[in-house]
Amino acid sequence: MFVAQAKAKYSTWPNPGASAWVSKKYQQAGGQYVETTEADRRRKMAQKKQQNAQEKKRSTKKEVNKKQDKKSEKDKGKK
Repeated sequence: MFVAQAKAKYSTWPNPGASAWVSKKYQQAGGQYVETTEADRRRKMAQKKQQNAQEKKRSTKKEVNKKQDKKSEKDKGKK
């Protein structure tokens, strides 16, 4: 929201004055900047990667189970 306002207010974007204005407005609206370190970023990226892998594994298991269910239904009909 603030970036769009800054783009309308300033003739060139990005520029230091516009960036400072956006930062000031963000803080006035109650926004806070969080200090992060390289280690924090890496840990969060690793957590996201692990969660994505778990979700993928779950969805793959569901697909396999569906295929097995269909196969077993076909086998039951043949007997």
